Parts: sequence; C-alpha cells; structure tokens
Amino acid sequence: MLGAHKFMFPRFLHPLAVSLLCIASAFAQDAPSSAAVPVPQGGMEKRHAEKVAAIKGHAFDLLLIGDSITHNFDNAAYKAVWEQFFAPRNAIGLGYSGGRTENILWNLANGELEGQSPKVAVLLIGTNNSDDANYQVVSTPEQIAEGTAAIVKLLREKCPATKILLLRIFPRTNVYKKADGTERGSAEKRFATNLRAGELVAKLADGKSVFFLDVNHAFLRLDGTLDPKLMPDQLHPSPDGALAWARAMEPVLCELFGDQPHDAPPTNTALIPRSKLENASYDWWQRHDAILKIKDETSPEIVLIGDSITHLWGGVPETPGQQQNGGQAFAKTFAGKRVLNLGFGWDRVQNVLWRLDHGEFDGLHPRVVVVNIGTNNFAKTQNAPDNTPAEIAEGVREVLLRIRAKSPASRIVLMGIFPRGEKAGDPMRAKVAEVNRLLAEFGKTPGITFLDIGEKLTQPDGTISREMMGDFLHPTERGYEIWGDALKPVMK
Repeated sequence: MLGAHKFMFPRFLHPLAVSLLCIASAFAQDAPSSAAVPVPQGGMEKRHAEKVAAIKGHAFDLLLIGDSITHNFDNAAYKAVWEQFFAPRNAIGLGYSGGRTENILWNLANGELEGQSPKVAVLLIGTNNSDDANYQVVSTPEQIAEGTAAIVKLLREKCPATKILLLRIFPRTNVYKKADGTERGSAEKRFATNLRAGELVAKLADGKSVFFLDVNHAFLRLDGTLDPKLMPDQLHPSPDGALAWARAMEPVLCELFGDQPHDAPPTNTALIPRSKLENASYDWWQRHDAILKIKDETSPEIVLIGDSITHLWGGVPETPGQQQNGGQAFAKTFAGKRVLNLGFGWDRVQNVLWRLDHGEFDGLHPRVVVVNIGTNNFAKTQNAPDNTPAEIAEGVREVLLRIRAKSPASRIVLMGIFPRGEKAGDPMRAKVAEVNRLLAEFGKTPGITFLDIGEKLTQPDGTISREMMGDFLHPTERGYEIWGDALKPVMK
C-alpha cells in the first residue's frame, strides 16, 4: 500500500462499480490466477531474510500475517498496542508493506513457517491485489479469495494444528491523483472489490480450524465513512485505529488461545456480543442455523432485525410450532418483496451483535434494513443484567455500524422502542422515552431514518389496549398493521 490522498468516500457504491464486479465474476477462470501463484516481493528481500532468521531461532505461538497494515506494528508508534495484545502471546509480525496474496504465499513457502506450530495465525491480506492505481495486475474479488484460499491451504499443510483467523479486508476509500488532477484508478472499484472479496473469504471458514472475523465496523462513523482519527489516510489504521482493531479482535483471540483477556471488557454489557442467553419457546440455535442456510438464496430486498416483536410478525425462516401474531399484516406490508426476518424472541442488543458477527447478515445487500431492538435490555434476569437507556442506545449504535460495514448502500430504518406497560404512568414508559430520545439522534445521520410509532400504538390517554398489544408488549394483528402502514412510505 502506497501513499494515499485524503478523501471522504461516499457510502453508496456507484452502479458501474457493481457492474464491474459482476463482469469479473462471469469471466472467472478455472486455472489458478496470479493471486494464487507464489511470487517473491521485490524490495523485501532483507525483511524476508530477517523474518526467516527469527523463525529459525524461536517457536512462536501467534503469527500476524499481512501487508503494510500488519507491517506497521514494527513501528514505534504502534508498540503500545503490540505490547498489550500480541507480545504476551509470543507473537511475530509477518507483515510486508505492498504485499499481495502471491507475495505472502511465497514468503510462507520459503522459510517463514519452517519448524513452526503456532496456536493461532491471523491473516489480513488482499487490499493491494485490488489496487488499480499502483499495480499493473489487478485481481478480481474471486481471485483475491482464491489467493487467500491458497495461503490457508499452505498454512494447513505446514502447521496442521494451527487455528487460522481470517480478517475481512479493511475498508479503503483513498483516492490517488494523476499530475493533471484526475483520478488514477478507481476508489469506488477498489472499495467494491474489497467488499465482495471479504464476503467470499468468509466462506473459507469452517468454524473448526479456520475462522472469519469482520472488524470493519470499528473504523466507521454512523454515516459509513471512515473515522479520520482511526484511519487518517482512508487506508491504514492509526495507532488509535490499531487499538480499536486489537480490541475488536481480542474476544476471538481469547477464545482461540483459551487465555485471559488482555483488555478490560466494556462495563456496558449491551456492547459485548453474546449468543443465546434466555430460554424461550423456540430453539434459538436452530433458528440461527436456518438463517445461515436460507439467507443467500433468499437474496432479501428487506431485512428485519430485532427481538420477539419482529420474530412474531412472520416471514422466513418460519419457527416450527410457533404461531405468527401478524401474518396478515406481514403479507400486506411486504407483498411482492423478498424479506428475511432476523427477529429472535428474548434477544437483547448483545445477541444481535453476536448474530451479526456470526454470519447472519454477511453477503446481504438489502435495499432496506429495519432495526427494532432494545426492549429486552430493560429486563434483569439470572442470565443478564438490565441496562440503562444510555447503554442500550450505545449498543444499538454498534448494531448500526455493523450493518453499515457489511452493506454500505442499505437504507436503515431504526424503530423507536415500542411502548410497554398498560398505563401511561408505568415506570417502563419513562425508560422507553429516554432510549428513543437518544436513538432519534442517530436518525439525523444520512442513510438512517428514525421511526417512532409509539403514539399510534396507544390511546389518547397513553393507555395500551389489548386490541393493539394483547400482553401490553407484543403487537396483535392490529398492532402489526399499524407498524406496516408506518413503514410503507419509508421503504419507498
């Protein structure tokens, strides 16, 4: 990765960039591409020799493999991050500025894995393969995935006991300029190539020896642009960005190493991704697996994300033995549209974070994403504490960032938490109102619409009728009809 011109890249991909990706996919070749054929990297002979010498003299437990983003850990400015997260795990950095998949293949095949059996190898590679401004040979997303697969294959052969953690290619929006001021290459195409390549690389994970992690949300602002404090050149993380990256990766490294965290967890439990927490009337894991199986073939135009309020509305995947509360309203609201329902009964914000981190939204690019989550975070149980309105809003923000990172062009409709409790004076109403006040601020961000239908679900005196919510929490058919009618104008 070479020097970058600072530029704020728009969230939405140009149709031409998407078309180029489709064309590249149509002409995928059977023969290995250059991205999968080992090639030594010119100018890095000395560094490679030094790394081989270090490998011969010591057995490492953690390999960090990649390009200049990983190479930066050799710089003094990044030392604090290295010392906190990686040095204690007996790590070595095998990052090469300007490195591509074919270069990493050559390095690993020529001494950098000899005699090694690390516990974990982290691989972040591919952004230079998409660089049409500085390289004559430019790889398609499929070829980047092919090159990454070749690296994984080599690692499995040389270090069969090693667990491999594949990182999604970090977002890049930097623009290169010619002498006359026109753009060299295409920032939009590079961004789109890396986005798609990351989706393909995710498919290499088997959850046993090869794992995939997307931490790109850690670098974003709510509008989908890169935070200049974390990625000032729109390509390389700053020391603060590297810290954000390490913190986002830490829970997974802990799990793979089976060690203790090297960073204090957030005090806000809504920020810590969690799988199933509560027992419910359905099989949480079965629903998660069902979504992973059908999401790609569904190719949804609309994705609904939430808890039981969303879950009980209807749509696919259906939950065996569970009755839909709003089937008629669902059919009326989404007639003729492909819809995927990612609602899970009893889910909290942290459950949604876990599900987004474990594939439920990967590779999807719906036109609209409807988010309705947070009401269960008010509940304190044996399995989870309750959260304050500010903590819930902070967690919802993380949900929005993940959606932004995975599908930049999707419009997000953020629902205000529905009123709960029969009477207007119910203590829960004040908590709901405070969360919604905070969530409304997110709706001021381009691409995010905040929609609060609380007044439409209550009577003039604030009372909730059983006709609208039979248990004063979950909508009836009538309640879902109100929700659907409110969504229709925004979904246009």
